[in-house]
Amino acid sequence: MNSLIPSTRFHLGIITGLRFEATIAENAIGSAALPAGGDLITVKCHGPGQLRAAAASHALVELGAGALLSFGVAGGCNPDLPSGTIVLAKGIQDLSTDGSGDVMYTNRGWQHRLKSLLLGNVLLEEGLIASVAKPASNPQFKSLLYQDSSAVAVDMESAAAARVAMEVGIPFMALRVIVDTGDSAIPPAALAGMMPDGRTRVAPIFRALLRHPQDIPGLIDMSLSNARARKSLRRAAAVAAPLFGGV
Repeated sequence: MNSLIPSTRFHLGIITGLRFEATIAENAIGSAALPAGGDLITVKCHGPGQLRAAAASHALVELGAGALLSFGVAGGCNPDLPSGTIVLAKGIQDLSTDGSGDVMYTNRGWQHRLKSLLLGNVLLEEGLIASVAKPASNPQFKSLLYQDSSAVAVDMESAAAARVAMEVGIPFMALRVIVDTGDSAIPPAALAGMMPDGRTRVAPIFRALLRHPQDIPGLIDMSLSNARARKSLRRAAAVAAPLFGGV
Protein backbone atom coordinates (compact mmCIF):
# COMPACT_ATOMS: atom_id res chain seq x y z
CA MET A 1 0.00 0.00 0.00
CA ASN A 2 1.70 3.18 -1.21
CA SER A 3 1.10 6.83 -0.38
CA LEU A 4 0.16 9.10 -3.27
CA ILE A 5 2.55 11.76 -2.02
CA PRO A 6 5.65 11.65 -4.25
CA SER A 7 8.28 12.97 -1.82
CA THR A 8 9.02 10.44 0.89
CA ARG A 9 10.37 11.36 4.30
CA PHE A 10 10.11 7.92 5.89
CA HIS A 11 9.37 4.58 4.21
CA LEU A 12 8.26 1.68 6.44
CA GLY A 13 8.39 -1.83 5.00
CA ILE A 14 6.17 -4.48 6.63
CA ILE A 15 6.85 -8.19 6.07
CA THR A 16 4.22 -10.87 6.69
CA GLY A 17 4.26 -14.60 6.00
CA LEU A 18 0.49 -15.06 5.69
CA ARG A 19 -1.97 -13.18 3.53
CA PHE A 20 -4.43 -12.46 6.35
CA GLU A 21 -1.63 -10.79 8.34
CA ALA A 22 -0.93 -8.49 5.39
CA THR A 23 -4.64 -7.70 5.09
CA ILE A 24 -4.81 -6.72 8.77
CA ALA A 25 -1.85 -4.36 8.35
CA GLU A 26 -3.18 -2.90 5.09
CA ASN A 27 -6.66 -2.31 6.52
CA ALA A 28 -5.22 -0.54 9.57
CA ILE A 29 -2.99 1.65 7.41
CA GLY A 30 -5.88 2.47 5.09
CA SER A 31 -8.03 3.55 8.05
CA ALA A 32 -5.31 5.75 9.56
CA ALA A 33 -4.27 9.18 8.39
CA LEU A 34 -0.71 9.42 7.15
CA PRO A 35 1.09 12.41 8.65
CA ALA A 36 2.18 15.23 6.40
CA GLY A 37 5.66 14.97 4.92
CA GLY A 38 5.36 12.19 2.39
CA ASP A 39 5.68 9.15 4.67
CA LEU A 40 5.17 5.84 2.92
CA ILE A 41 4.23 2.33 4.07
CA THR A 42 4.54 -0.79 1.93
CA VAL A 43 3.33 -4.27 2.97
CA LYS A 44 4.84 -7.36 1.33
CA CYS A 45 3.67 -10.96 1.72
CA HIS A 46 5.70 -13.51 -0.26
CA GLY A 47 4.50 -16.46 1.84
CA PRO A 48 5.62 -18.27 5.00
CA GLY A 49 9.18 -19.21 5.91
CA GLN A 50 12.62 -17.68 6.01
CA LEU A 51 13.38 -17.74 2.26
CA ARG A 52 10.15 -16.00 1.31
CA ALA A 53 10.53 -13.48 4.13
CA ALA A 54 14.04 -12.71 2.90
CA ALA A 55 12.68 -12.17 -0.63
CA ALA A 56 9.98 -9.84 0.69
CA SER A 57 12.53 -7.94 2.76
CA HIS A 58 14.90 -7.48 -0.18
CA ALA A 59 11.98 -6.33 -2.34
CA LEU A 60 11.07 -3.71 0.27
CA VAL A 61 14.65 -2.47 0.49
CA GLU A 62 14.77 -2.17 -3.31
CA LEU A 63 11.61 -0.05 -3.11
CA GLY A 64 13.42 2.28 -0.72
CA ALA A 65 12.21 1.07 2.69
CA GLY A 66 14.26 2.65 5.46
CA ALA A 67 12.96 0.39 8.24
CA LEU A 68 11.56 -3.15 8.35
CA LEU A 69 8.81 -4.55 10.58
CA SER A 70 8.05 -8.27 10.88
CA PHE A 71 4.31 -8.48 11.58
CA GLY A 72 2.01 -11.43 12.22
CA VAL A 73 1.38 -14.53 14.30
CA ALA A 74 3.69 -16.67 16.40
CA GLY A 75 3.68 -19.70 18.61
CA GLY A 76 4.02 -19.22 22.33
CA CYS A 77 7.04 -20.57 24.20
CA ASN A 78 6.38 -19.10 27.65
CA PRO A 79 3.48 -21.25 28.95
CA ASP A 80 2.18 -18.33 31.02
CA LEU A 81 1.32 -16.24 27.95
CA PRO A 82 -2.22 -16.80 26.60
CA SER A 83 -3.38 -16.67 23.01
CA GLY A 84 -3.79 -13.10 21.87
CA THR A 85 -0.71 -11.78 23.68
CA ILE A 86 1.15 -9.23 21.56
CA VAL A 87 4.91 -9.74 21.68
CA LEU A 88 7.33 -6.91 20.97
CA ALA A 89 10.70 -8.42 20.19
CA LYS A 90 13.74 -7.33 22.13
CA GLY A 91 15.76 -9.51 19.78
CA ILE A 92 15.49 -12.36 17.28
CA GLN A 93 17.39 -15.58 17.87
CA ASP A 94 18.19 -17.07 14.47
CA LEU A 95 17.54 -20.81 14.70
CA SER A 96 16.77 -21.20 11.01
CA THR A 97 18.61 -23.69 8.81
CA ASP A 98 21.36 -21.19 8.03
CA GLY A 99 21.28 -19.52 11.43
CA SER A 100 23.97 -19.70 14.07
CA GLY A 101 21.73 -19.21 17.07
CA ASP A 102 22.97 -15.66 17.53
CA VAL A 103 20.58 -12.94 18.65
CA MET A 104 19.93 -9.97 16.38
CA TYR A 105 18.64 -7.15 18.56
CA THR A 106 15.77 -4.93 17.50
CA ASN A 107 15.83 -1.15 17.53
CA ARG A 108 15.35 -0.11 21.16
CA GLY A 109 13.79 3.29 20.43
CA TRP A 110 11.29 1.70 18.04
CA GLN A 111 10.43 -0.92 20.65
CA HIS A 112 9.76 1.77 23.26
CA ARG A 113 7.58 3.78 20.88
CA LEU A 114 5.49 0.74 20.00
CA LYS A 115 5.15 -0.14 23.66
CA SER A 116 3.86 3.34 24.48
CA LEU A 117 1.29 3.06 21.68
CA LEU A 118 0.05 -0.40 22.65
CA LEU A 119 0.21 -0.30 26.43
CA GLY A 120 -3.29 -0.46 27.87
CA ASN A 121 -4.82 -1.47 24.54
CA VAL A 122 -3.68 -5.08 24.25
CA LEU A 123 -2.13 -7.77 26.43
CA LEU A 124 1.54 -7.01 25.91
CA GLU A 125 4.85 -8.83 26.43
CA GLU A 126 8.41 -7.86 25.54
CA GLY A 127 10.99 -10.55 25.00
CA LEU A 128 13.12 -12.65 22.71
CA ILE A 129 11.56 -14.31 19.66
CA ALA A 130 13.12 -17.49 18.30
CA SER A 131 12.89 -17.78 14.52
CA VAL A 132 12.98 -21.26 12.97
CA ALA A 133 12.79 -22.97 9.58
CA LYS A 134 9.69 -25.13 10.14
CA PRO A 135 6.46 -24.70 12.14
CA ALA A 136 7.09 -25.22 15.86
CA SER A 137 4.11 -27.50 16.44
CA ASN A 138 5.51 -29.51 19.35
CA PRO A 139 5.05 -28.18 22.92
CA GLN A 140 8.23 -29.96 24.05
CA PHE A 141 10.24 -28.08 21.44
CA LYS A 142 8.67 -24.76 22.43
CA SER A 143 9.38 -25.51 26.07
CA LEU A 144 13.06 -26.14 25.25
CA LEU A 145 13.25 -22.81 23.45
CA TYR A 146 11.90 -21.08 26.53
CA GLN A 147 14.21 -22.94 28.90
CA ASP A 148 17.35 -22.64 26.82
CA SER A 149 17.10 -19.05 25.57
CA SER A 150 14.10 -17.51 27.40
CA ALA A 151 12.39 -17.03 24.02
CA VAL A 152 8.77 -16.12 24.72
CA ALA A 153 7.56 -16.82 21.16
CA VAL A 154 8.64 -18.51 17.94
CA ASP A 155 8.02 -17.69 14.28
CA MET A 156 9.34 -18.50 10.79
CA GLU A 157 10.03 -15.09 9.24
CA SER A 158 11.64 -12.63 11.65
CA ALA A 159 15.21 -13.89 11.44
CA ALA A 160 15.33 -13.42 7.67
CA ALA A 161 13.86 -9.92 7.89
CA ALA A 162 16.22 -8.97 10.72
CA ARG A 163 19.22 -10.26 8.79
CA VAL A 164 18.35 -8.19 5.70
CA ALA A 165 17.86 -5.08 7.85
CA MET A 166 21.21 -5.68 9.53
CA GLU A 167 22.95 -6.19 6.17
CA VAL A 168 21.73 -2.88 4.76
CA GLY A 169 21.97 -0.97 8.04
CA ILE A 170 18.34 -0.01 8.66
CA PRO A 171 16.20 -0.36 11.82
CA PHE A 172 14.25 -3.56 12.43
CA MET A 173 11.37 -4.47 14.73
CA ALA A 174 9.02 -7.44 15.15
CA LEU A 175 5.43 -7.34 16.39
CA ARG A 176 3.88 -10.78 16.76
CA VAL A 177 0.75 -12.20 18.38
CA ILE A 178 0.68 -15.58 20.07
CA VAL A 179 -1.77 -18.10 18.62
CA ASP A 180 -0.87 -21.50 20.07
CA THR A 181 0.29 -21.33 23.67
CA GLY A 182 3.54 -22.78 24.93
CA ASP A 183 1.91 -25.94 26.28
CA SER A 184 -0.29 -26.66 23.24
CA ALA A 185 0.42 -28.64 20.07
CA ILE A 186 -0.56 -27.64 16.55
CA PRO A 187 -2.51 -30.50 14.94
CA PRO A 188 -1.14 -31.50 11.50
CA ALA A 189 -4.53 -30.74 9.92
CA ALA A 190 -4.15 -27.08 10.90
CA LEU A 191 -0.94 -26.82 8.87
CA ALA A 192 -2.35 -28.63 5.82
CA GLY A 193 -4.15 -25.54 4.57
CA MET A 194 -1.10 -23.27 4.61
CA MET A 195 -0.18 -22.48 1.01
CA PRO A 196 3.25 -21.32 -0.25
CA ASP A 197 1.79 -17.95 -1.26
CA GLY A 198 0.60 -17.25 2.29
CA ARG A 199 -3.06 -17.98 1.68
CA THR A 200 -5.10 -20.60 3.52
CA ARG A 201 -7.11 -23.26 1.71
CA VAL A 202 -9.96 -25.09 3.47
CA ALA A 203 -10.08 -28.17 1.22
CA PRO A 204 -6.65 -29.55 2.27
CA ILE A 205 -7.68 -29.18 5.92
CA PHE A 206 -10.84 -31.23 5.34
CA ARG A 207 -8.86 -33.91 3.50
CA ALA A 208 -6.36 -34.06 6.36
CA LEU A 209 -9.21 -34.44 8.87
CA LEU A 210 -10.65 -37.35 6.88
CA ARG A 211 -7.30 -39.10 7.22
CA HIS A 212 -6.75 -38.03 10.83
CA PRO A 213 -10.10 -37.43 12.57
CA GLN A 214 -8.31 -37.44 15.91
CA ASP A 215 -7.12 -33.93 15.00
CA ILE A 216 -10.65 -32.50 15.24
CA PRO A 217 -10.56 -31.48 18.95
CA GLY A 218 -7.14 -29.88 18.52
CA LEU A 219 -8.28 -28.07 15.40
CA ILE A 220 -11.29 -26.65 17.24
CA ASP A 221 -9.02 -25.37 20.02
CA MET A 222 -6.67 -23.94 17.41
CA SER A 223 -9.54 -22.16 15.67
CA LEU A 224 -10.58 -20.50 18.93
CA SER A 225 -7.00 -19.45 19.66
CA ASN A 226 -6.62 -18.14 16.12
CA ALA A 227 -9.76 -16.02 16.48
CA ARG A 228 -8.43 -14.47 19.71
CA ALA A 229 -5.06 -13.82 18.09
CA ARG A 230 -6.54 -12.18 15.01
CA LYS A 231 -8.73 -9.92 17.12
CA SER A 232 -5.71 -8.84 19.17
CA LEU A 233 -3.55 -8.32 16.08
CA ARG A 234 -6.25 -6.17 14.48
CA ARG A 235 -6.47 -4.11 17.65
CA ALA A 236 -2.69 -3.66 17.83
CA ALA A 237 -2.55 -2.65 14.16
CA ALA A 238 -5.41 -0.18 14.54
CA VAL A 239 -3.71 1.48 17.51
CA ALA A 240 -0.19 1.52 16.03
CA ALA A 241 -0.97 2.43 12.40
CA PRO A 242 0.00 4.04 10.19
CA LEU A 243 3.71 4.10 11.06
CA PHE A 244 3.75 1.44 13.82
CA GLY A 245 6.13 3.46 15.97
CA GLY A 246 8.79 3.45 13.26
CA VAL A 247 9.41 7.15 13.79
